Amino acid sequence: MLFDPSFVDRSLDAGAGPAWQSPGIAAARDRASPCVLTLPDFASEVPREATIQWRADTQLDAIVLEQFRHGPLRASDVEDPKSPADAFQQAFFAWVKRFMPQPLRFISMGLELCDTNAVLDRIEYQHDRQEFEPKSPLHLGVRLSDEWVHEIGVLAQPLREAHPLLLYTLFATVDRVSGKTVMIRTPGWFLCEMACQHWEGDESATDEEARAWLDEWYGGDEDMIERYLPSVLRPLVCPDKIRCPPKVDGRRIRSAELSATELRDLASRSSGMASAVCRELVALRQLLGKAGKRPLLDDGYDARPLYSGCTFVLETSERIGEFLDDHMNMEYQAGETTEFSRFLTFSTSKQGIRAQYAQWGLAFQMLRHLDRLMALVVSP
Repeated sequence: MLFDPSFVDRSLDAGAGPAWQSPGIAAARDRASPCVLTLPDFASEVPREATIQWRADTQLDAIVLEQFRHGPLRASDVEDPKSPADAFQQAFFAWVKRFMPQPLRFISMGLELCDTNAVLDRIEYQHDRQEFEPKSPLHLGVRLSDEWVHEIGVLAQPLREAHPLLLYTLFATVDRVSGKTVMIRTPGWFLCEMACQHWEGDESATDEEARAWLDEWYGGDEDMIERYLPSVLRPLVCPDKIRCPPKVDGRRIRSAELSATELRDLASRSSGMASAVCRELVALRQLLGKAGKRPLLDDGYDARPLYSGCTFVLETSERIGEFLDDHMNMEYQAGETTEFSRFLTFSTSKQGIRAQYAQWGLAFQMLRHLDRLMALVVSP
């Protein structure tokens, strides 16, 4: 957490570590008896009490000042701060709230301000922790402390009726937002992971191609082989209607994703949920266009999160739940996962600070619109 003090006198903690002792016997001098130790008198001007104060982290204070000087933080958002760090926390989270006024309902994501010691504590047991090379002592932790499983379910039918490519466009857009912000486990994620585990990474593998690998892996156990054949597993996790939808007659655009123009037109011709979904997809497309190739929350140190922002699928099934449980258990037993997606180091330069806040602002807007989109389509 923000911010660990610099414990320059750790050995002074009561009972912590051995204390120094003279090898000789103390001289009694003017003591009155063998059991009483007399102390000399001190002049009245010598203080009888002392206050220990940790040294201030001047580097951290300087970075906080630069955030106020060059970033979008407002001094008016700070009330009765106890320290520069406290002032920064108040102003920073007030700035975040301008992009996400309400807590996210469907995405489990939080933000945590950390100093370098706190980050090192989080990644202490990771094999790649040496790759964390902070250029400043102030970091933003993107926290994923839980994972909810959402399905579209029966609400998919109105979207299919509005346009045969709307569902495909929805999941494709969620995947792109996920790549810029926090991971969302979509049908595409499950298909990719299962293909790596069972079909040598080929998502389009046929039963014949996969059978040789499965036969070797499961030692000829026909029941297990049948259970993991592509023709059995693929329709349950990522059906063709959202993986490779058919072409629409009369449509000239090559991409299977509906364009922003098509979405606007569909929104104007539709009503209810379908129209609202199209508007949210247009908003997300615009934000993705502004972001371009710049990293948003996908920058910084990868903290190997155990959880994702959420699981978002067309329909939940026993096989999806089983795979997710197995994946979580395997990751947990590896002992390197954390509750954080990334640790992003705050910039210290004028240009870097302005660029960083602009990128994070786009990411928070994306997450807000993504949360609103899920509120429309997640089956109650």
